[in-house]
Amino acid sequence: MQFKSAILPCQKYFGCHPGHNELYTADGELVYMVCNDCGLIWRSPQSMHIKKDYGQPYFDSKKYSEKRRHKVNKSGWLLDIARRFKPGIAEMLEIGCSLGYTLEAAAKRGINALGTDISGYAVNYCRNLGFNAENITVEKIIEEQKSFDLVFMQHVLEHFPDPFEILQKCHRLLNPGGLVLIMVPNSEYRNARKKKAQHRFYSIDGVGAEHYVYFNYRNLRQMQEISGFKVLQQNYPFFVKGKYNPVFFLNRIFRRSLSMVGSDQEILVIAEKAKVTNQGT
Repeated sequence: MQFKSAILPCQKYFGCHPGHNELYTADGELVYMVCNDCGLIWRSPQSMHIKKDYGQPYFDSKKYSEKRRHKVNKSGWLLDIARRFKPGIAEMLEIGCSLGYTLEAAAKRGINALGTDISGYAVNYCRNLGFNAENITVEKIIEEQKSFDLVFMQHVLEHFPDPFEILQKCHRLLNPGGLVLIMVPNSEYRNARKKKAQHRFYSIDGVGAEHYVYFNYRNLRQMQEISGFKVLQQNYPFFVKGKYNPVFFLNRIFRRSLSMVGSDQEILVIAEKAKVTNQGT
């Protein structure tokens, strides 16, 4: 089954052919399509009406409070990897700050961080913990002429219908030589590719109803490059300077090992602001 008339963002930015997309998987009204030119997996136009409410019940259902220590540690490790390329990170923007795990990790490292989220509940939760969080759009931050050394997006880019557009806006927000850190679900994760609609990636009762696009390393790198970034790091590095942390080290080795056998559910890319060569037509 083909969707030749579907207009996908990759057609505008990558020049993918409109007729080269087809049905990838469907769970009732939730339909995903794959572009056979670039490999991006998009939610179909007829499924765009499906929305998630990001109020307190959403966060309670994820049991995030029980995972806080792990999530703060993980965010801290990601910040340490970013500081491997830019040790002097002082100002950070986190898009999609959730319940403040990265804001907490940043505070522990002396980084001044602003968090944004579409969820009023999440923003208030962060504020009650003493963190700087706002229910504000990236466009508004640009209007206020704020700038940052790092834009941090952990499992957030897939929540945007047009990820190219948000990356271009991140480029505008960064200081010269600033970094963007992105972690997203891996479209090449073996179990998800095998199960498709039966997997939580694409299930209407899983996270499929929250996500608009799925990436692999190749097309995410291309997306960043066309948005004005130079990729510095793909996947977790084996070596990170600084105080040796055995748990962090084992975590990095474990994640690298998973990727070798198609079993890593998420991909990590860090890129540096560079000169824009093309942002679509």
